[in-house]
Amino acid sequence: MHDLVVDLIAVGVCGGLGGFVNVFIGDSGLHLPTIEQGVFRPGYIGVVFVGLVAAMGAWLATQTSALSGNMVPSPSVTLRLSELSTAIIVGFGGARWFKSEAETTIFRKTAAVAASKSADSDAAATIAGGTPIQALAAANKMQ
Repeated sequence: MHDLVVDLIAVGVCGGLGGFVNVFIGDSGLHLPTIEQGVFRPGYIGVVFVGLVAAMGAWLATQTSALSGNMVPSPSVTLRLSELSTAIIVGFGGARWFKSEAETTIFRKTAAVAASKSADSDAAATIAGGTPIQALAAANKMQ
């Protein structure tokens, strides 16, 4: 059982590392969780946490050992380097999905706000070329 916990921590750390790498892709940057323009932004803590949980869940799903019920001896858990590298990739992918969902929420709110206001070519340029949060700020400033 002790080895399982140590292995799970190692997988979680690798998943968190994959999530942390994802922090620097896109507009998020290294910031704490915040509510900006009325939208929750998870920051690096949320992204790393999602990467950690995704990697741990994926790794546990591949294990065949039983935690209880000693009717049949279960095989011992062996952590392989390939599983650690997979944990990094799964952590990265899970964090990317999480960030994508947050950005989708921002873009939907941007579209709803902009649709209710008069046309503004400057705001349209910012919405088209800016980060999701810049687009929402531009939509909120429209007349």
